[in-house]
Amino acid sequence: MSERTICNASPMIFLSKINRLHLLDDLFKEVFVPSSAWYEATHKPDDVSKNLNSMKSSGIFNVFTVKNTAAVSAMIGRLHKGEVEVIVGAGEIGISNVILDDGYARSKAKQMGLAVTGTLGILIAARKKGLISDIDNEINNLLETGFRISDVIIEQVRTMFEG
Repeated sequence: MSERTICNASPMIFLSKINRLHLLDDLFKEVFVPSSAWYEATHKPDDVSKNLNSMKSSGIFNVFTVKNTAAVSAMIGRLHKGEVEVIVGAGEIGISNVILDDGYARSKAKQMGLAVTGTLGILIAARKKGLISDIDNEINNLLETGFRISDVIIEQVRTMFEG
């Protein structure tokens, strides 16, 4: 994992729902969030919004505005604004690591030369560093929140940590 990263809304939302939002702070020195992704993650008055705003107040999240609005507008379509701002913002800030869950967004970020991880990748990194002990439990909690991932990938992750 990199010292600095840019995170989209869905990883923050899902990590918050399973009470693992702190892993972003544990794994990264700086976490940047584009303003549209921040809005998407915090526009509902719920526990996710409260958790994110609390961590932002603690200085854990750096919310920023992407300057190249023309590039953002040109890429919006199959990608949502937050995903595009993560990719464009990475270039503007000079960060090569991004956190995205959507498959198409991940592919586009890789095409742009970015290193990509997602919510599950954060859990894997946390397990490898000893920050969480039971990856099966974390995956089950994630699935209960509505997180979608293929059974093949789940099995690969579970196999990674067997005895």
